Amino acid sequence: MKLNLIPKNEIYFALFNKASENLAEAATLLCESFRYPEKAAEYSKAINDLEHKGDEIVTEISGQLEKTFVTPFDSEDIHELNSTIDSILDSVDSISERINLYNVKAIPKAAIELAQEITNSSKLLASLTGCLKKMHCDHKLTVEIKNSEQAADKIFRKAIAALFVNGADVLEVIKWKDIYEGLEDTVDFCHEAAIMIEGIILKHA
Repeated sequence: MKLNLIPKNEIYFALFNKASENLAEAATLLCESFRYPEKAAEYSKAINDLEHKGDEIVTEISGQLEKTFVTPFDSEDIHELNSTIDSILDSVDSISERINLYNVKAIPKAAIELAQEITNSSKLLASLTGCLKKMHCDHKLTVEIKNSEQAADKIFRKAIAALFVNGADVLEVIKWKDIYEGLEDTVDFCHEAAIMIEGIILKHA
């Protein structure tokens, strides 16, 4: 009897698209929250809701792996990509929570710029995830994500250096160093996910 494998294959692409779009939405809200810190609690709640939605997608993908014999690409790669997108979303949620818990009243320009790079990278990652179905990589997307990662590195280094000038308050230094590191790490994670997707496509093209 001929098995119809298409529905089993299609579900992974749909779920990864859903996960990456959910991530991009959370990243966009994080960027907006940095422009309106007085609404940090509202944004944190909205982002946390998206994080819970992301957890549901992670669980669904994991559940599919348990019951699907034939997958569109290696099950190990599916698991790793699933975990990586989830980790990026967790990082976005954590940053948002810290802004709220630290009772931040004003956001430095560098932090806003880093948040924008997270949004850019997340949106590009969502587009790149869409390439999985055709198993054809749009290299312009990976280049742009790499450029975003490099831009974030430069912003991060300048921001950290600026913390230690003009006798900055110790608590402020500790607080913003923590936030800056979280922001920069998140952009790095997006780049890692892009490399992962590119590798999957090259392996199965």
